[in-house]
Amino acid sequence: MYAWNGRVKLRYEVTGNESAAPLCLVQGLARPASHWGDFCDALSPYFRLVTFDNRGVGKSSTPLPPYTTRQMAKDALAVLDAAGIDSAHVFGVSLGGMIAQEIALLAPARVRRLVLGCTRASRRAGTPMSLSAIAAFAVAGALPPDAAMARVAPFILSSDFIKARPEVLEAWRRTALEDPPRRMGVFGQIVAALKHDSVQHLSRIRHPTLIVTGDADRLISPECSRFLQRAVAGSELEVIPGAGHEFPIEAPQATTSALRRFLLDEPQAKADAVPTTAA
Repeated sequence: MYAWNGRVKLRYEVTGNESAAPLCLVQGLARPASHWGDFCDALSPYFRLVTFDNRGVGKSSTPLPPYTTRQMAKDALAVLDAAGIDSAHVFGVSLGGMIAQEIALLAPARVRRLVLGCTRASRRAGTPMSLSAIAAFAVAGALPPDAAMARVAPFILSSDFIKARPEVLEAWRRTALEDPPRRMGVFGQIVAALKHDSVQHLSRIRHPTLIVTGDADRLISPECSRFLQRAVAGSELEVIPGAGHEFPIEAPQATTSALRRFLLDEPQAKADAVPTTAA
């Protein structure tokens, strides 16, 4: 199915439990909705899932850059409109977490509860991205898709996970070869991430908010999540031990349990999760 935000066409799907609360999932940099993979299967019994390809990737339009996270938030709202959903829980990861902040600021009545994963408020809030990560992503932009994936993998997956689950990275490589990311779209998304700055507006977020990160994230430091937790009144922070930037992929059970506990008020879901730390 497709939604439209002006001239931008956005591919989306509504899956999961039709009678459950809607949950809008917002992906990160250069990631189409298909990248959620088995994580959606884990969530499906508990939520009516809304997933979509951000502008610039997958089967959505690739308008000329630059993009902004506010434009991309309006894309997400257009998807909810097309799906006939007045309000939903919103969970965004990485760039998707920046977009989720803008959704909450732009249309607060459309958001029930907010979950911000492995994300930041701006480049100047929290620990800056390491020079090695910046260099890896800069080089990856000039490489074939499969080689680029291998180059950036150590910054988005923990070393232990890469060793234990090499088939995940191999599946990502195949996907990158079969459906190569569009460089213009990825560039537009990078600009959106670099320009994002919600620091002065975070006090306006009054939604119940959960902030989640992995303590082995080498791309966006957990300190950025701690900054968000201090800035968003009443928010909670959950740190998943041993997980890297792609914590929903590395720790799907812990992530699903955290979402069920926070979004559905299920105390048992907390007990089902692996031990976590908060700071």
